[in-house]
Amino acid sequence: MQSPDKLSLAQLREELAFWSFLLPREAVQFLGRNLPLDKLRDSLPAFVGERLRFGLYPARITDALQVVCSREHAAWGQPVTLDPSRPVKYAAAPSVSILIVTYGNLNLTRLCLRSLQESAGATPFEIIVVDNASSDETASYLQQVAASGLLPLQVVCNAENRGFAAANNQAAQLATGETLILLNNDTVALPGWIEGLTAALSANPSIGMVGPVTNSCGNEAQLGTPYPDLQQMAIFAKTYTDSHVGMRTDPGMLTLFCAALPRKLWLELGGLDEGYGQGMFEDDDLAMAVRARGLQLQLVHDVYVHHYGGAAFNRLPPRHYLRLFWTNRRYFEKKWQTIWQKR
Repeated sequence: MQSPDKLSLAQLREELAFWSFLLPREAVQFLGRNLPLDKLRDSLPAFVGERLRFGLYPARITDALQVVCSREHAAWGQPVTLDPSRPVKYAAAPSVSILIVTYGNLNLTRLCLRSLQESAGATPFEIIVVDNASSDETASYLQQVAASGLLPLQVVCNAENRGFAAANNQAAQLATGETLILLNNDTVALPGWIEGLTAALSANPSIGMVGPVTNSCGNEAQLGTPYPDLQQMAIFAKTYTDSHVGMRTDPGMLTLFCAALPRKLWLELGGLDEGYGQGMFEDDDLAMAVRARGLQLQLVHDVYVHHYGGAAFNRLPPRHYLRLFWTNRRYFEKKWQTIWQKR
């Protein structure tokens, strides 16, 4: 065991390293709020521009979004409601368990659940939602949906925010399906998405986890958002997936906004590592754990799931977010004895 002096010295070094990480990123954030850095960036020397674009992740100066997808869908009501004329019920036991963690953003949860109702196909599924002490009406809304019988939904309401990993582990403990799909509440699914993911997962025993392409996730699965609303999203998604039928690639890692894996594998891995606390880096961690078993990850190009992105973490104060990013990145690197690289 280290002496108190050595321990405090190590802690001091770690804290100094954090501040050397934090200060330039806070400077970029401050300048970004007060100057048009996204325009100035391209007139700066190349090495400075690239540093602003990539080198200070996650506080980089990115190009402004040309299109922002609406968080409303008139065809589903305002606010969005489930369709009482199409309850989703199955005679057979669920083969798929969809795990969702909520923390506020009720409007997005409404969209997500309506999309699951609209996209329901022949594959029997169950939805298990764990609410992490949302301060809005999310918990009561979920309980109403569960009581309505319009979706095969179970709800767990935590008295405190237990974090992303712990809440998903809670949901998985209740799951009965052979396949687990981790799904963020800021997603919109399309018909055939469950069947597409499960078919890809079962195609080869060497495949451990699969995920869809999307508009926003920060890695190879990201296609951008060239549509202003969910109606246009469905058209874009169909055009893309129809032209990429059967295409599979190795993404390096899969973002857990939407990912499917066998429940048996999940249990063998022990679920998500709750050492990541409130969240971040669980997806990198799970990808490493799956690969450590000698299994592959696959990006399924003929399945598309819309992802609004950052719905929960964007609510954090900037310094809190950066501290969480730093802490969890260090935890990941020490656990896996590697240097994390932004993909």
